Amino acid sequence: MRDARKLKRWFGVGFVTLAFVLTGHRLALTQPGPNRLKFAHTFTTDSERAILDAAVAEFERGHPGVKIEQIISNSEVYNTVGWRLQFQGRNQPDLYFHWQGFKVEYCLERGWAMDLTPHLAPGFLEQFVPSAIQKQNGALYFLPQSIDISNLVWYDRDRFARLHLHEPGTLREWLRLCAQLRQNGILPLAQGNRDLWPMGNFAAELLGQSLGVEKSGRLFQPHRPINPEYLGRLQTLIEMRDLGCFDLSGVLERGAIGGLGDIDAKVLFLSGRSAQHILGSWFLADVQDARSKDELKFSIGLFPVPPGDGETDALTAVTTGFLVNPTTRNPKAAVEFLELLLSRKYQSEFAKLGNLSARRDAVEFTSDPLAKRMLELLATTPVIVPPPDTGYRPEQAAVFYEMCGKLLTGRLGLPHAAEYWAKEKKNLARKGL
Repeated sequence: MRDARKLKRWFGVGFVTLAFVLTGHRLALTQPGPNRLKFAHTFTTDSERAILDAAVAEFERGHPGVKIEQIISNSEVYNTVGWRLQFQGRNQPDLYFHWQGFKVEYCLERGWAMDLTPHLAPGFLEQFVPSAIQKQNGALYFLPQSIDISNLVWYDRDRFARLHLHEPGTLREWLRLCAQLRQNGILPLAQGNRDLWPMGNFAAELLGQSLGVEKSGRLFQPHRPINPEYLGRLQTLIEMRDLGCFDLSGVLERGAIGGLGDIDAKVLFLSGRSAQHILGSWFLADVQDARSKDELKFSIGLFPVPPGDGETDALTAVTTGFLVNPTTRNPKAAVEFLELLLSRKYQSEFAKLGNLSARRDAVEFTSDPLAKRMLELLATTPVIVPPPDTGYRPEQAAVFYEMCGKLLTGRLGLPHAAEYWAKEKKNLARKGL
């Protein structure tokens, strides 16, 4: 029965994919023209659609004769195949949604994105936090819509206060804090790494802090050699494991991190079984939900993963945003629409849905202290490191995640990590990946 359901599900996805290839969800209804802009995106909820529809209506009122045709796709289909298939044929989108990282790089390599700089209004880029504006060879191709921070340390403020603990400023201080929690009979961190990405993203941030974004990014590039010295900061995973940061008798047994799911781990934290939990900015929705149901019995705070002494202050985060197709016949109008959509007026509306805007004034869009704290971190952190599964080829990311999982569970020693990673990269190279 399970196989039948799976077959039915994939038949459904295949059917949608085929429909995307053949029609592009209204992609072929109109011919390209300067007065019709095709906008491809994955905003499918009623709340998101209402914001977009309002922005489109305002834009069309200010640009008589110019119409925007929204091409709305299922997120799963778009993320897997749709983002590439939309460029096959004559009826390509004029502007389109994307995730910063590997997919954007892929688009740039194939000439599917144009430099937006000549068309931007003076002072527009200054409205965004510097780390969200990434130029390449002097050109700007991507405008940011929102940012998801991948790693934050969420903590029980009440427990910290009782033990006179404070948010750590360095990695060494944090490890000492975790040791103090354990000495007081408290599980320092509830973490589940069954699906590998949670602690894999954490490990990627450790590398980004120790190496910087460019050097750490090169490790994930195909055919690039792995220098064992570059992996030294991954020793932190082993230190945390050996300190007992992830286990406590009667709560989580040693090694349980490898079999526990991320949902199980966050439930442990929200139910008060641990003092801390590492997860991304999207965890705020779970916190708010537990709070609204009166299920949360303690106050929650958060802080970024602290860097080691002398290391880069970096956050791991993925930015979503928009690009413009160089084949558009009205680049000026396409950019002007994006400027409107990314304005304070509409970004403040998206913030009500939980989005973390990349705008400098985004902290004014919310009254939630946790959201404000995250926005302050984005505004003041100079370096953004991409999570591997969006920043690089998924196959390369999977190798790194698997390696980190082995380090955490003791199935691989750090002295052999570089050799393991290099070997797996060679296996991918044989497959052309």
